[in-house]
Amino acid sequence: MTEQAPSPTTAEPAAASAESTVVDLERLKSYTRVKQAIAAQVRQLHEILEKRNHQSLEGESRELMVKLAEDRFTLAVLGQFKRGKSSLMNAIIGRDLLPTGVLPLTSAITVLRFGPKERLVIQRAGWSFAEEVAVGQLADYVTEKGNPGNAKGVKTACLELPLPFLRRGLEFVDTPGVGSSIEANTATTYGFLPQCDAVLFVTSVESPLTAGEVDFLRAIRQYVGKIFFVANKTDLLADGERQQVLEFITEAIRTHTGAATVRLFSVSALVALRARLAGQNDGYAGSGLKDLEQALVEFLADEKSETFLAAVADKAIRIVDQAKADINQRADSPRQAAATQGQPKSEWADPAKCLSALAVIRAKLLILHYESLGQTPPESADLSDAPATDIEEHPRAGILPAPADADIANDLRTRGCPVCRRMVQAAFKFFSHWQYELASSEQAGGQFAAEWGFCPLHTWQLAAISSPQGGSRGLPPLAQRVSDELAGLAARPDAATAVRAIVRHAGECRVCRLLRAEEDAYIGRLADLLRRGTGRYAYGRSQTVCLRHLAMLAESGADDGLTRFLLTESARRFEELAEDMQAFALKHDAIRRGLQNADEQDAWRRTLVHLAGEANVCIPWNPDAEV
Repeated sequence: MTEQAPSPTTAEPAAASAESTVVDLERLKSYTRVKQAIAAQVRQLHEILEKRNHQSLEGESRELMVKLAEDRFTLAVLGQFKRGKSSLMNAIIGRDLLPTGVLPLTSAITVLRFGPKERLVIQRAGWSFAEEVAVGQLADYVTEKGNPGNAKGVKTACLELPLPFLRRGLEFVDTPGVGSSIEANTATTYGFLPQCDAVLFVTSVESPLTAGEVDFLRAIRQYVGKIFFVANKTDLLADGERQQVLEFITEAIRTHTGAATVRLFSVSALVALRARLAGQNDGYAGSGLKDLEQALVEFLADEKSETFLAAVADKAIRIVDQAKADINQRADSPRQAAATQGQPKSEWADPAKCLSALAVIRAKLLILHYESLGQTPPESADLSDAPATDIEEHPRAGILPAPADADIANDLRTRGCPVCRRMVQAAFKFFSHWQYELASSEQAGGQFAAEWGFCPLHTWQLAAISSPQGGSRGLPPLAQRVSDELAGLAARPDAATAVRAIVRHAGECRVCRLLRAEEDAYIGRLADLLRRGTGRYAYGRSQTVCLRHLAMLAESGADDGLTRFLLTESARRFEELAEDMQAFALKHDAIRRGLQNADEQDAWRRTLVHLAGEANVCIPWNPDAEV
């Protein structure tokens, strides 16, 4: 998580407030459209599963519809037993409510949910109605002492609390620890993973990141995209030992997850809870909990909606894949035939038709997954089994109208400079069209010759995507004009200087002018976006721009606050690049190359981009490289 973006300039507070209101409303409208589109696909999926009598998957799809209807986001606290998960949750809510102790304690799922007054509702497996009991009886239902091996069949214990943290559909979930001798607890937690939308993964400095925890983390990553990593019980170690352990945990997580960057929150839940209950702000801040809570607040404010919809689409895709696998593995069995005997023939009884319908649903859900994140599906996205017509009839505008500056938000995800990226794209688009026109149109060839062609840079970039055949068709008019001009100059006394008139220089050709206009317009749009808090938040998470475009942004009518923000972010990025390059060199020299992460491996190239701009903006493309 990044630091909270600075607020926009307050020179015109009324205008800024109105603008923020408009942005929030547009985001809300977009969110609602995507949610309804996902719900439509899940509803159709549920109909298919219901008519095929696929009870387990039907139940999962129904749960997804309920989740969408309630806007319920599940943030679960997961980890090995005795990592202090319940203590951490108590510290976050500022109440000593969840049972804690020395032995493996939690035996059932405990859900903290918003409610106007405190109450405890027990949902048991096989019971049609929930049971309300006194809040003080929680330990009788969710601990090993009060409910050994979950003998009472507790499905969930829902503790409703009037806490602002739980508003807007957040479910904060405590789970039994995995890896203890009580196998039922481990099974309960693994069975809950498909319901998680985001996770607090808790380890501790006592025995940091065991092999069992690594296996559990791999299982979590199959279901959850957003994970907060927490190292608890840091009060048990001295400062020097603590730092070594935290570095070990961070590197281990990075190695086992393949993540380029890992943010590990070091926390003492016990110290944090004691400080909160005693009203000691210094102790609370020193416990490390404040940083974790700030990250959670920023996530819930800025990313939760997108993560929620993407997670629901992901879960629905998994249900589709499971249903397709079941249909492919077995045709309707005699048992299924007996179960449906005497019932009207389902339109989904035909396996081929059912598979085709599921394929379309899956493809649309995959599109919606990326739409919810404000992205377009990458070329690697598996859309191959869906009919092309269905994809073409499902354009982005039909699901989620592109918000203003959505293209810039996408550009900010590049590993280089977003402005350079836009210029490269504009140049490639122009060249792709121009090389065809040049090879097939006499008029284009004549125009090219009249302008004396392009500057050296753009001449070679045009050549990089042209074929010898196309070039041989388009270049003759220019070559002939140069020949005629040189022949005429040969007899002139000023021939030595006059020949310079036909030499094209950088900045003079048609492509130079086109890209300069594109660059100026894009810089203006980016500057406008950065005057808003949401734009600064996205920029703060990006690689920032190269030095040339940093100067242009700073000169684009930016106020002192925006200029300060831009320079601060770029300074931070260059510092990180220096650290990544130094780490890369050290690990290379120490023959520990397996420890290098993706950021360290390409830091040298990203540094060059930030110093000089993208190569494709400065030098000719390599004809043998992918563009």
